[in-house]
This record gives sequence, structure tokens and C-alpha cells, in this order.
Amino acid sequence: MLGMEQTQSEFIVIQVQNQLYRLPIDLLKRHSPIFANLFSLPHTGICSDDGLSDNTPIMLHGHSSIDFDCLLDHLFGKLQDTDSEGNMEQINNTPPESVSTLVSLLTMSAIFDVSVGKLYAINQLEAHPDLDLPMKLQLCHQFKILPWLTPAFRELVSLPIENLGPTGLAKIPAYILHALIQVKHQISTHRLTLAAVVPPAMAGMLCHTPLTCADGWETGWKAGPAEMLQHPDVFYSG
Repeated sequence: MLGMEQTQSEFIVIQVQNQLYRLPIDLLKRHSPIFANLFSLPHTGICSDDGLSDNTPIMLHGHSSIDFDCLLDHLFGKLQDTDSEGNMEQINNTPPESVSTLVSLLTMSAIFDVSVGKLYAINQLEAHPDLDLPMKLQLCHQFKILPWLTPAFRELVSLPIENLGPTGLAKIPAYILHALIQVKHQISTHRLTLAAVVPPAMAGMLCHTPLTCADGWETGWKAGPAEMLQHPDVFYSG
């Protein structure tokens, strides 16, 4: 492997899929411990000129050049405008990146341990209008974004499962889906129990016949609150 401390070149040639990149070594080392370790490995088993020309690039197998482009776009185009928490001012009122672009950035930043890219992607995705709830939970699980978990799960519980559709359900990690089914079952059981068991009537000062008042309360409960509890999705006016 190329010993970067010993080379006189300031650039490294990397190949991702069919795309070649000539990149400044210092930038990659400064913002990625993975690249820093990669460039400091000894030569053992690897040609000494790896990464020095287009004919002998360092190959990054198993990655998408589109995803790698998103990482480089961030490092070269926006790094100087991003603070330590991943926040960045929108310059010239440029529109926010798409969800797919930010997910690519998050993926590559996680792989190469580029903390500034990961923080930026998470911050931008959190309130992104095009990020659906199942995908948010999927990213929460995949990248261990714990602050997203409770708010997203509460929102998920409030939605009818049928609204998510097969595609949405397929994105939700199995353990979260299992927890969702359990919570919805508990809520449904509690709701139906409240509907079936009429609360005891409390006779007021104007009630001169407690039994009649109790019967009226039971009738009113079954026709009103009990119906609403049994059919929460039906709109009731008045």
C-alpha cells in the first residue's frame, strides 16, 4: 500500500466503479480517519506506485460512484460553510438537496467516518419534507440516529397501518414493526375496554331519582363516548 508520508505527491488517484478521481491527500486524511489509516499502511503486498497515476489507481470496491460523488461534492463544495454540528447556511438561496443525495452522503460519510458529512446529512434529513416516515425509521436503525427514534415512533403509532402500504411497511425494521403492532394492540384493547365498561354515574344535586339518572347516563355513554371509542376514525360533530 502507498505510504503517503513517504510520497512526494500531494494527490491520490482513486477509482470507484468506472470513475477515476484525482484527490488531494491532505483533505481526505484530515476529514476521514479511514483514509488516514489507508494512506499510512505499509507497502506489503501492494505495488509501490498504487494511486500515483490513472493507470494504477487505488480501487474502492463495493461502492457507487454516484454516492462517492455526493461525499466529494460536500467536502469540496460545502465543507468550509459547515459548522462543527453539521449546520450550513444556504448560499444564494440554493434549494436543499434531495433525499437520495443526502442519504448517499450519509452512507459514504458513515463508511469513511467523515463526521462533518454525517452530521450535515442527518440535520438536513431530519425535517426534510420529502423524507417519509418509514424511510426515516430505516435510517434511524441503519445509522443509529437515536434522537429520531421516539418522535418518529410516536408519529407512526398515530397513523393507521394501512396508510403505510406494503412498500412503507417493508422499509420499517422488523423490531420496530413488532413494537408498533404490540403498542397498537394495547391501545386498541384499552380503547375497547373503556367503551364496553360504562363509568359509574355520579348523581348530582339535580338528580332526584338516582336509578333513572344512572340508566340515562349508561344510555348516553353507549350512544356517545362508547361509539367514538369503538370507531375512532369516524368524525363526530357536536
